[in-house]
Amino acid sequence: MNKRFFGFLIITLAFFSSELEAQSQRTLTLEESIEIAKQNSPLARAATFELVSAKWRYKSFRADLLPSLDLDGDIPSYSRAITANRLDDGSTTYQEESQSQSSVNLSINQNIMPTGGRLSLSSGINRLILFDGGINGENIYRWQSTPLVATYFQPLFQFNSLKWRNKIEPLRYQIAQKQYVEDMEDLAFNVTQSFFDFLLAKINVEVAEFNVTVNDSIYNISQGRYQVGSIAENDLLQSELALRNAETSLTTANLNFQRAEENFKALLGIPDETEVEVIIPEEAPDLNIDVDKALELARENNSTSLEFELSEIQANQSYDQARKEAGFSASLQASYGLNQTAEDFSEVYSDPQNRQFFTVGFQIPIFNWGKNTAEIQAARNQQAATANTIAYQKLQFDLSVRSTVREFSQLRSQVELAETSDVIADRRYEVAKNRYLIGKIDVTNLFIAQNEKDSARRSYIQALRNYWTGYYNLRRLTLYNFEQGRPIVLDTDI
Repeated sequence: MNKRFFGFLIITLAFFSSELEAQSQRTLTLEESIEIAKQNSPLARAATFELVSAKWRYKSFRADLLPSLDLDGDIPSYSRAITANRLDDGSTTYQEESQSQSSVNLSINQNIMPTGGRLSLSSGINRLILFDGGINGENIYRWQSTPLVATYFQPLFQFNSLKWRNKIEPLRYQIAQKQYVEDMEDLAFNVTQSFFDFLLAKINVEVAEFNVTVNDSIYNISQGRYQVGSIAENDLLQSELALRNAETSLTTANLNFQRAEENFKALLGIPDETEVEVIIPEEAPDLNIDVDKALELARENNSTSLEFELSEIQANQSYDQARKEAGFSASLQASYGLNQTAEDFSEVYSDPQNRQFFTVGFQIPIFNWGKNTAEIQAARNQQAATANTIAYQKLQFDLSVRSTVREFSQLRSQVELAETSDVIADRRYEVAKNRYLIGKIDVTNLFIAQNEKDSARRSYIQALRNYWTGYYNLRRLTLYNFEQGRPIVLDTDI
């Protein structure tokens, strides 16, 4: 029984040990790295919070278009003072007054967006207590009720901020949604750069380790040949120098690798204790992207186009505000309702009386040393400046998209050429090494072949880096997945 138990325990421990080891080691492709970053990266979380914040700002604006229910009032207030009263005979007496007042009012308010007006319906009650104000020092109570009052306030010839906000706020929310998608694509772009930085650092370590091993062997061979007099001392010293340089390069490569690994893990949100391996992308997809089509997609999908529109609307808003605030303005307010007063609360709602209120206010600027004209001219010229700036920015945006597409169309051929050069350089080095071992070439030509091999390998990785960063840069400009042939849209419930 004990043997079976211990056997089961050993198997269980071995299983969990292998599971923990698998969790502490991860092998990632470029696509997997991007997906992990979108889930775990602090940059992804920051983009999410930005979108959530924009969503709540938009909801706040939408609430301004809907009716609001408000309750306001005063808790019982108390005042005690000596006041002067003039009598019928012209004399003045002073007497002490003590009173308390409280009120509560419930109202429904609705903004009228097309006109900028406001409609409200309210109902309230007020209580006044005069302490020791009655006969025999009794308290006097006064109640006032307003069962229903309808009030309408309408600005005339004034700036309608709510109408302009109705144009701006939905557009801002659309921009925020686009920017979230762009932030995710920007994260993919940054992950791609970090991925290949990490990959190149790893390649450099492997190359440096290989070079140390090879140069150590060459140095040992050179020592033997020097001892038998088949090579000069200069060749021996050159071999030793190459070995020391290779050892120095290995130390530098290890430091750069550690830094690149830490940056890569931080960007992806991977714990530092996890060991990570990255896999070289097997191929660069052959994508035939039309310049005009990409430009059309960028104009349609990128938030920059909406930002241009927003800037134009805001400039028009500023001009309209300056023009309206500089001219004649008026306001109209009218109310109708019912009210009643009583000394007894039970009678305060009996037989309510009509209550009407109407007023028209106005403001006419007569003379202010040309301030209003200056404000209008400043806003008008700012409007023109904005229009010209946007026209130039649109041109620059179009040029950027066209240039990106043209550059990308050349990147795949560069990858193919770099891959071919890598194979040739590696083969040439093997031939040169074999010829050196049999004494057909000197050590200088061997080191030349070795350096060309290392350079070709790095160039191939750099060509892959240029291709994939160019691809994700094009995606974030157009918000379009060219491999799948569909737009990149917001795929979250935020």
